[in-house]
Amino acid sequence: MFAVRGHVTSAGQPLWASTHPAAEVHAPVIKSLLESGARLRGMTVTDELMYSLKGDNIHYPPTINPRVPDAYSGGSSSGSAVATASEAVDFAIGTDTGGSVRIPSSYCGLFGIRPSHGAVSLEGVVPLAPSFDTVGWMARSAELLERVGSCLLPEKHQHPSSAFIN
Repeated sequence: MFAVRGHVTSAGQPLWASTHPAAEVHAPVIKSLLESGARLRGMTVTDELMYSLKGDNIHYPPTINPRVPDAYSGGSSSGSAVATASEAVDFAIGTDTGGSVRIPSSYCGLFGIRPSHGAVSLEGVVPLAPSFDTVGWMARSAELLERVGSCLLPEKHQHPSSAFIN
């Protein structure tokens, strides 16, 4: 769901992948992480069109929760959660519209965050519901969750959704 230069974003849907070109540039969130020293270890597959809380996609094999193999792995960012919980990666990003980072994080025993809407750029991200979509991330430790946040979150939120008027 994130634009990665040279790769097609499938949105968990093979037809989508076959009808869209490879990204010419990284999404700003990817670029920020890479410029801060992160290494891209791989890309996971989301629920079809990022629309589920179970972690299922009929087009691909199921994600297996490494903490509880007989339980669900969570929502559309379940691949990110499984990769992180199984220690394939140190942290992962995902989108969270209605719990898609928080639910798989909790199911897989991770720390996960959904920041305020608009706090992290959605440019280069396949949308589900633009007025609710956010970029979130997950990690096995609160310390790493904070380190990723210090890279992705601005010091001061520049676009508040509400303001006090005197």
